[in-house]
Amino acid sequence: MEKQKFTKSDFFSTWLEIDLNAIRENCRSCMEITGTPVMAVVKANAYGYGAVDVARIADEVGVDSFAVARVQEGLTLLENGIKKDILVFHAFSQEEIDTAVSNRLVLSLNGIEMLPKIECSFRKFQIPARIHLKVDTGMGRFGVFPEEIPSLAEAAMATGCIQIEGIYSHYANIDDDPDSPLNVIQKERFEKSLDLLRSINIYPAKIHCSNSAAAFNTPSSRYNLVRVGCALLGVNPFYYEPFPSYLQRALVWKTRLVSVRKLPAGYGIGYGQHYHLAEDSWIGVIPVGYGDGFRRMHDNVVLIGGKKIPVVGSVCTDACMVLLPDYFPIGEEVILLGKQGSESIEVEDLAERWHTTRADVTTGITDRVDRIYL
Repeated sequence: MEKQKFTKSDFFSTWLEIDLNAIRENCRSCMEITGTPVMAVVKANAYGYGAVDVARIADEVGVDSFAVARVQEGLTLLENGIKKDILVFHAFSQEEIDTAVSNRLVLSLNGIEMLPKIECSFRKFQIPARIHLKVDTGMGRFGVFPEEIPSLAEAAMATGCIQIEGIYSHYANIDDDPDSPLNVIQKERFEKSLDLLRSINIYPAKIHCSNSAAAFNTPSSRYNLVRVGCALLGVNPFYYEPFPSYLQRALVWKTRLVSVRKLPAGYGIGYGQHYHLAEDSWIGVIPVGYGDGFRRMHDNVVLIGGKKIPVVGSVCTDACMVLLPDYFPIGEEVILLGKQGSESIEVEDLAERWHTTRADVTTGITDRVDRIYL
């Protein structure tokens, strides 16, 4: 007899429903509105949405290329049939560079110290390294200063085993403050890098500086490629504007009530007994906790019966308690993220409540939460 297959959601747990058609339409919108080829950023498992499934949809729609943070993420895409260029932002060890070079992944050249390792890889495989130069225009993270770009490029070319295919940088403030003076300064620094490269007759084919926010709101920063991540997934790329009409939400986080009991007035709820019932109340339990990525904050809410219901007591590793306005049966659907009736809890709401970024919210939903693709 064939062994029965189960998903995590079959066991009364918690799951994400991810709308692939919404992601497909978001990809199309990004390409049409910007009028620029799109590099789909699918690092960190596509911010929790599932890198392989998201990449397949983006590939089908016609994005130019992909970006990941780590070599292993790039290999996962290759193993699942992605044949377009894959830029790896972070590869530093000899083993990482060997793997990237031998698999024709595109490397970010973050500094001159990488060159001996790339040369070592060439001696092993006789395969030139494909690279994009990384310019630090203000993030203070990776890359070299604009004035160092010519010497880095010349040193790379002198190895005889490097193909300079692109150059890029990254804005620090543009998604949060479109009027930040740093945005202008960073663009000027990037332009300086391009001018310095041209002065030594190096013309990278791919030039990219825009993240999702800049791709839509700063046309002058599009160059000939834009890097888009959260916008493809239906997350608002702006911290200063309402959710844009040209994007579609793509994620709902669901669970069910697994316990419903009436407890007496004065009864303490959860670890530390920080919450006590003011009156006899129905308390429900949902099988979701910080082990799933639902943060241990004291003002969480969920949706039950189309209404916002407070989470009471401390969130546990695997469960949390909710203060029901009335009796609900075991098995009643609960929404942690998404829409139910006329109410909704969106990624932006959780990011504000949890004092973090939107990408942190979805990336933090752990892999024991099943992903169901619609």
